[in-house]
Amino acid sequence: MTTSNPLRTLDRRRFLALAGGTLGVLAAGQLSEALSARAAELDPAPFTLGVASGDPDHHSVVLWTRLVPDPLNAETGGMPATPVEVQWEVARDETFQKVVGRGSVTALPESAHTVHVVVDDLAPNRWYWYRFRYDGVHSRTGRTRTMPSPGTKADSMRFAFVSCQSWTGGAYPAYRDLAGQDLDFVLHLGDYIYETSNGGLTEFRRLHALYKTSPDLRAAHARFPFIVTWDDHEVQNNYAADVPGGAGDGRPFLERRGNGYQAYYEHLPLRPEHRPEGPDMPIYRRLRFGKLAEFSVLDTRQYRTDQAYGDGRKEPGPEVWNPTRTMTGFEQEKWLLDGLDHSKARWNVIAQQTIMAAFDYDLGPGKIVNLDQWDGYAGARARILDFVADREVSNPVVLSGDWHTHWVNDLKTDFDDPNSPVVATEFVGTSISSGAGWDADVRAGLVANPHVKFYNGSYRGYVMCEVTPDRWRADLRIVLKGGEAASPAFTLAAFEVRDGIPGAKRIDAGDGLVGRITDRVTGASLANVQVTVTAADGTRFATSTTDTTGEYLAFAPPGEYTVAVNGVGYEPVTAVATVREGVQTRGDVALARAAVRAGTGHSVPGPQSQATASDMVLSNNLLSLAVSAGSQDPQLGAATLGKPLDLAAIGHLDQLDWMNLPYASVAQPRGSNAWQQQTVRSASLEVLSGAGPVASARATGVSTQVADLEVVTTYSVTRDEPWVTAASTFTNRGTAARTFWVGDVLDHDGAGQRSGVAGHGTVTASAPVDFTPTAPWIGMTGSDGQTYGLLYDEPGFTAYACGIWVMSQRQVTLDPGAAFTLRRRIAAVHNGGADDPFAVLADLWS
Repeated sequence: MTTSNPLRTLDRRRFLALAGGTLGVLAAGQLSEALSARAAELDPAPFTLGVASGDPDHHSVVLWTRLVPDPLNAETGGMPATPVEVQWEVARDETFQKVVGRGSVTALPESAHTVHVVVDDLAPNRWYWYRFRYDGVHSRTGRTRTMPSPGTKADSMRFAFVSCQSWTGGAYPAYRDLAGQDLDFVLHLGDYIYETSNGGLTEFRRLHALYKTSPDLRAAHARFPFIVTWDDHEVQNNYAADVPGGAGDGRPFLERRGNGYQAYYEHLPLRPEHRPEGPDMPIYRRLRFGKLAEFSVLDTRQYRTDQAYGDGRKEPGPEVWNPTRTMTGFEQEKWLLDGLDHSKARWNVIAQQTIMAAFDYDLGPGKIVNLDQWDGYAGARARILDFVADREVSNPVVLSGDWHTHWVNDLKTDFDDPNSPVVATEFVGTSISSGAGWDADVRAGLVANPHVKFYNGSYRGYVMCEVTPDRWRADLRIVLKGGEAASPAFTLAAFEVRDGIPGAKRIDAGDGLVGRITDRVTGASLANVQVTVTAADGTRFATSTTDTTGEYLAFAPPGEYTVAVNGVGYEPVTAVATVREGVQTRGDVALARAAVRAGTGHSVPGPQSQATASDMVLSNNLLSLAVSAGSQDPQLGAATLGKPLDLAAIGHLDQLDWMNLPYASVAQPRGSNAWQQQTVRSASLEVLSGAGPVASARATGVSTQVADLEVVTTYSVTRDEPWVTAASTFTNRGTAARTFWVGDVLDHDGAGQRSGVAGHGTVTASAPVDFTPTAPWIGMTGSDGQTYGLLYDEPGFTAYACGIWVMSQRQVTLDPGAAFTLRRRIAAVHNGGADDPFAVLADLWS
């Protein structure tokens, strides 16, 4: 048996085999490059995946390693199917001149030759060094420490908390920065790996091995003890107890869960009492750092009630307040509350997974919440926060992950009452590498959630905390480019909680660019204005939008930048800014109201915006509409040219997916794909008038279904009108009469999407249904207080609608040479948060 030869190189084919399930996300070339970079820095075999320590108390700590000379071999790791003995030793110095413990442990093939050693009889509050040896080869040296004894004074504590480290998200520069900090320990709040559809034990072991090929992750493990808990992706996205969260490979879910738990235990420094038994693994636990802090580390996946109303972001109903529903299970909840009640610590920390603060995505009178977070378990949250308030728990702080973004939240017993007292502080850490596709939806909803004191979703990173008896300081660390190993890191913001005073206060001025955007004439603050920061080489460093006070934060490192400011209803502005190290650069901008124009080189700001600078924008002082001059939406194939892509009203961002305007179909559109009409294709889009008083453009095309049918749509916009007029003329250029269906489709993909039909109110059904409008308009809205509408000059059409799209349908017969013109106004207006968000369309029509 020979296992002592180090792995020096790994060929591309074998590294692609290790990556396996990630090929669908990264291109093969990108994946090969990323893997090769990590392969070159594997630890010496058989300790290729490094060493780790964890779960320290005042007299012991867990040491971990895995014997895996070939981590690319998902079946055996290159080890024989026999037990082997591994030596370990612990010393008070890095050169191992002062050894305080040594021994041997058996690494078993049924545990993937992983090793867990609990080293006891250590001195409290002290650093140690450790290493392993097998067949004459030493592992790298790791560093770990013990906690101060319970009940003893501790002057300070410094730690970081992390979460969400998708392999496909990058090379882990956040871990590189973290490994260089002076910390006592690291707290991992879940999503250590991201599952694939394969739920086999071999697959979960492969993923854990893959993730630890990162030299930066291994460096962090070797430098600090980790305290870990899981979220959902260690098994399956959004699973709840024994209820799967999505489709897998067909195996029973509890078998998948057991496989995920076993691989998790095998690859992390957990104590033997956490060893899983089948699909069950007790992981919640309590750790103490002297009298300074007590950590209650939760498990909010294994025991939770299934998500209410089928999960997702939806309107909460009575089910979320049902007292029998729980995030933690009642046994763990009682354990948590008992621990908080009896704690003698100065700071009491609840370390858990998903956001505890309420967050309403709907800016109107209703609510839209994320049912996978504590908002979906509002009754359970209320029990905990009421208990914290009633029992006057000392300095409660909640640490959370999951949502891939930085937050600082005030926790209240009544989130609907702005005057409700703050009872605790929540810090939510952004991800190590996982993206945040929902960033725009959160930013749009911030105005409805005043208890959110800080939010940023642009960057990857972690949170570093420094705690003394008098204060808790949290530094929100970021890396500029999560996919680049050498990306520099910065502190985006720093907050402080003082002893005995719940609620965090910002204590730094911040780096980068900040400013206020106002109306040049009135001086009013302008919300939802987009600010984009671009470096001299064209690299986009930040895109931010102003809040309700007109303020923006767009972080950038020292250097020269172009700052582009774009708000609907205003002329865009571009300026040059110089950011200096350690000095905040302030860039206040006053915008002039927009002129009436049609042309390229402009864009409609917003989370759904898809038009490019070469597409056409028609705009005035109240709205902007982008029409495709070449961009192709994949849902509309080659039929996008000449159709609206983006639309927003003043004070808002684009939340519309697109408009299929117009269509011309031989058969009446039916079914769930009725919206996907590719029956009018334009050959050109031209500007007729580039500036006011009327700006206009014309799209010329034909029907792909109705023979000899020419279709010409003319768009026009004038000042002070919250709409663009669109007239589509259908002309029969043939020699025979033609009968066909015409109309338009509105498709809205923003948060809280729902349709509206005149006389029928809001439509939320999942399957489309016919409606007869009582007035000639149809509409859509979302959670941002903006309503989109199509207001027709003439009635006589049917609305066919479901919750996420609405279309008009009108049958037309044309004799040879005859023409029919469909006239409507494309409107975008603020609905004022009214109970009926479509009342504004009725007002416009009347």
